[in-house]
Amino acid sequence: MGYLAALLSKRGGDVSALTLRMLSSPGLRGDGLGLASKGGSISLPWRPSPPRGDAVIGCLHVKATPLDPPQPLSQHGHHIALEGRLWSEGCDALEMAEELGRDPHRGLRRLIEGGDGSYAVVILDDDRILCGRDPVGLVPLYIGESESLVAAASNRKMLWSLGLEAEPLKPGYIATLSPQGLELERVRVLEQPEVEALSMEEAVERLDEAMRISVERRVRGLSHVCLAFSGGLDSSVIARCLDLAGVDVELLSVGLEGSGDLEAAVEAAEHLDLPIRVESYGLRDVEEALDRVLWSVEEADPMKVSIALPLHWCAELAVEGGVRILFVGQGSDELFGGYRRYIDLYASIGEEVRHTLFRDVADSYEVNYARDYKVCMDQGVEVRAPYTDLRVVELALSLPMGLKLSREGGRKLILRRLAEALGLPGSIAWRRKRAIQYSTGVSRALRRIAKGRRLSLREYLEGRLRRLRQNLKGFTP
Repeated sequence: MGYLAALLSKRGGDVSALTLRMLSSPGLRGDGLGLASKGGSISLPWRPSPPRGDAVIGCLHVKATPLDPPQPLSQHGHHIALEGRLWSEGCDALEMAEELGRDPHRGLRRLIEGGDGSYAVVILDDDRILCGRDPVGLVPLYIGESESLVAAASNRKMLWSLGLEAEPLKPGYIATLSPQGLELERVRVLEQPEVEALSMEEAVERLDEAMRISVERRVRGLSHVCLAFSGGLDSSVIARCLDLAGVDVELLSVGLEGSGDLEAAVEAAEHLDLPIRVESYGLRDVEEALDRVLWSVEEADPMKVSIALPLHWCAELAVEGGVRILFVGQGSDELFGGYRRYIDLYASIGEEVRHTLFRDVADSYEVNYARDYKVCMDQGVEVRAPYTDLRVVELALSLPMGLKLSREGGRKLILRRLAEALGLPGSIAWRRKRAIQYSTGVSRALRRIAKGRRLSLREYLEGRLRRLRQNLKGFTP
């Protein structure tokens, strides 16, 4: 894994120093850095100077697993840098290089159409750079353009370092960077499927198979992983699937001092018979971590920051334990109807609420996934999210709403039934949902800190993020 950078000059100027600036942005950490320019030069590391050119890609390499090779890679005359995974056999980056073949544009289209993987990729092909994302969009990639430059990067701050504003590349799209500018091409995106007439028993059986396969593919080659664990339904189902897949899993549960949900997490871990590490934090810990989290999230959004803080702490704990892979339960609420507003809509419009769930799933790449991936990546930790597997997503979107919601207020009905089928007790399978920002106490702590400055939480976060961006202007790599 690693941070990706791609930069092309519309005017033919050398962009190697600017690409290095992107990959040296404050807050990024890695195990090695590589650049490649057109004309066949690739350097890992370069001596005595980096490769020069008007089109350059680079990677700040993070070795999440022993098999992760330094990047960019060179194959068939083009250069490739990959962040993420292909959920099949072999080494992901090397496998992608082979999959792309001699025609990288056609190969990238074929890869995205296949839908197998969670990744972002940049490919230097002569006088153009190709950028792509899988159809679900767990792994972020941003694009930006000015009169003289066109660029792509793993986060916004890398583009901010060049004075460029950043927009997410949509999942399932290819962006072509060339001297003519930026061109977008839709390949395969999420589409709302027809509803399948399945019984609850049939649906549970199919979801069980899809989830087990999703987890098994994501633990390929691993012996030990961590799981961000609340003791609730979503993370407990993943915990059971990880255990059944034969991998050693350590549960990580965090919260503010006095959070009652930490006790629930310990109780759930006992039922699962899995080891758990529990850590509690205070107001000072929130303040100390806030700038790092804001810089990862790159938005002064109170909800996003409140969710990101506990995940930041989980990533820290994983690194302390020598683990670079963190499983999360993200994606379940939108797929299976976990929010209260879905119940209210279901009561008024019935089956039509499925369109709302679909829009929320399709928008999750920017609303949820980017936040979680970036906050962990900035700790050197790779996120793996079994609920974002394309097979799981498409199955869940095809289910009748009556298998997810009830007019009496029931939510995530099919996932609860799956939990029971996996042998989880009713105290877990039917536990009432509490959003992470509230159950951990983080949202309340942030509001208290902001109130002490006589500011709303949004105003307080905007001020801190503004100062961080101002510091970037004076940054020298």
